[in-house]
Amino acid sequence: MRGDTVLFVKGKNGVRVLGALSKICAVRNVAILSDGIRFEVPSKHRSEIIALLNNLCYDYKVLKNIGALPFAINTLARLGFAVGIIVVVVGIAIFSQFITRVSVSAVDGVYGQNIDSALNTQILGILSSYGAKEGKWLPRIDCDSVEKELLALDGVAYASVQRRRTHIEVQIKRELQKDYLVEVVGSTVKARKVAVVTRVIVEGGTSVVEYGDVVRVGDTLIDGYVTYGDEKLSVEAKGLAYGKVYHKKTVFFSDIITSREVTNVKRVTKLSMFGKTPKTPSSPFEKYEFEMSVRDFGFLVPLKIYTYEFREIKEVESENAMSLDEMYASVYSQVAAEFEEPLKVLDVYYESHNADGGTYVTVTVETEEVIS
Repeated sequence: MRGDTVLFVKGKNGVRVLGALSKICAVRNVAILSDGIRFEVPSKHRSEIIALLNNLCYDYKVLKNIGALPFAINTLARLGFAVGIIVVVVGIAIFSQFITRVSVSAVDGVYGQNIDSALNTQILGILSSYGAKEGKWLPRIDCDSVEKELLALDGVAYASVQRRRTHIEVQIKRELQKDYLVEVVGSTVKARKVAVVTRVIVEGGTSVVEYGDVVRVGDTLIDGYVTYGDEKLSVEAKGLAYGKVYHKKTVFFSDIITSREVTNVKRVTKLSMFGKTPKTPSSPFEKYEFEMSVRDFGFLVPLKIYTYEFREIKEVESENAMSLDEMYASVYSQVAAEFEEPLKVLDVYYESHNADGGTYVTVTVETEEVIS
């Protein structure tokens, strides 16, 4: 199968090259044009001819390849590309059935408890019995059944199992400790907060504070003794103390509010193979937010997809239309969001004063809460 290559040499002096080319191979279908010369040569000699044209510093172009051989090569190239696409799609489909990561975490509750190693080992053992291990092929998992077995474990109050593509995500919440009981073996019960004492519940030992006493962190509330006549007998101090605690917060509200709006979004996707990192594209916007995400197909397909997202940002100024009551409510909600334990709100105090360009708002929340 023979193939020909059509070349074009620019310039009126292009005909001079034909003599040199004829020493290499036969030159056919020569056409002298107004801006140069066009001719055909056997494709098998193309590399030699191009090298000669480069050495002689001619301005040339390869116009096209004709004949059975180039057609076969192009056909095979297109076929190879199609096969490659099929291989990638199949690889992705297979890869999505593998487990690449198993994560176990605790749900933040009142005490924000962490998962100890013993419980973590039990959880991983249950997951393993269902085939949920890193590197395992797992087309399907019964998340409901796994959750029921996790809830059967001692000390587990809540369990959630979700499959997110190749990731198994487990969330556990431990049972809360018995509330409103503090025990300090053989010593004292101390204050954990600055407060005004309102009441003390003694389960063991003797209260050394009264209603209205101001205590600071570390002060003794219940001491580890009881009196028997004139003697003090050592006992285990335990019990609970309540007190008034004041939570105060000051926030400045500007007369002019500057907000940021996203007015346009552009995403650029690039493919990377064999660990190569593509060049980050330039932003089409002057003011923008940028976020990059990478999807890694892992060990089966050495392919990563980089997604670059550019969000155009526009700053908009507007007058603060909030009333004073709305400002009070906003600051109060911020104070309440910082409460960590169950408590009782006794009173709320509001203050405000104008300043250059805005208003300062102060909210003080008086609560009764556990201080030991």
